[in-house]
Amino acid sequence: MSSAHRKTDPGEVIVEEARAARLPLGPQQFEFWFAYKNGFNPPLTAAANEIRLKTGALTRPDIDRLHQTYLSPWRVTGQPDSVTARLDEKLRDIAITLEGAIGATQAQSEMLSAEATQLGDASTIEYALRAIYRLSLAIKESQTRLSQLESRMDAAAREIGEIQQQLSAVRAECQADSTTALPTRATFNAILAKTLEAAAETRQPVSVALCDLDYFATFNEHFGSQKGDQALRGIATLAKEQMRAGDTVARHGGDEFAIVLPQLRASDAVAYADRFRQTLAAHTFAEDPNGAGRITVSIGIADAIKGDTPEFLLRRAANGLKVAKREGRNRVAEMSPDGPIWDAKRRI
Repeated sequence: MSSAHRKTDPGEVIVEEARAARLPLGPQQFEFWFAYKNGFNPPLTAAANEIRLKTGALTRPDIDRLHQTYLSPWRVTGQPDSVTARLDEKLRDIAITLEGAIGATQAQSEMLSAEATQLGDASTIEYALRAIYRLSLAIKESQTRLSQLESRMDAAAREIGEIQQQLSAVRAECQADSTTALPTRATFNAILAKTLEAAAETRQPVSVALCDLDYFATFNEHFGSQKGDQALRGIATLAKEQMRAGDTVARHGGDEFAIVLPQLRASDAVAYADRFRQTLAAHTFAEDPNGAGRITVSIGIADAIKGDTPEFLLRRAANGLKVAKREGRNRVAEMSPDGPIWDAKRRI
């Protein structure tokens, strides 16, 4: 391959520039450079350009900080220590609220007991009526306090649920695949199980997409495993950029990716999957006169139905993936329990 070709290959350019600048090039650094060089993340590009304008070059701390701010799941959730601190603070608030409610309940119980005793000793009807009135007010106040306490506990439970989701996102990044920096298959399975459980309680939809790269073994054979790893890191970045902030993109196998799309039906998730497919198909990972440097993807999508398990949902998505492969690859197949659902726009 000529030097001219290498210079137009984004992956090779990234490697060469990192080596020239003596910068490390792990999965997260490659993800940063890939997004920056291709302009996939305008805020990241603007921030990086501003640093380069002031200092002349990006340093390792600059790259790590930019990745954390614009690419990492922590950009939504905050640092893990911060998330844990928020959880501790919320639990302390709940403890203080409950302690106050228990104290107020005990005080009111003592007051009601005293009122009841005095009512038994009442010497006049007028005194008895006043005592009954005070008891009635105390009971109403107790009911109001209980209602307010229930509302506060419900709100706190929702906030804790959100924090737990944020912690899951942080754990997913900590348990990342060494090549792509994506969550591993085990992490993906755990997230899918929790997402399905939460969706069943709230009656919200959940979709899953299984993505398999077309003829990726041939790409590896042609360009080598190092170039293949670079392509995988680039594809991981493309997939994350085309999905929503709350979606989980994971490496499910060698050349297979999996995506959890909460609160989205398969018919709507197809648009995100197809956008990823089209973006990937338009990208060149290695220069080759025969077009072998391009990579396409086949995708199967399914959404959860009542009583679904992760295994059943993944099986339907896998069946959709088989349909996409059988129909000619480089396409998205939505799979219902009754079979594939094809849209003319998704045919190539």
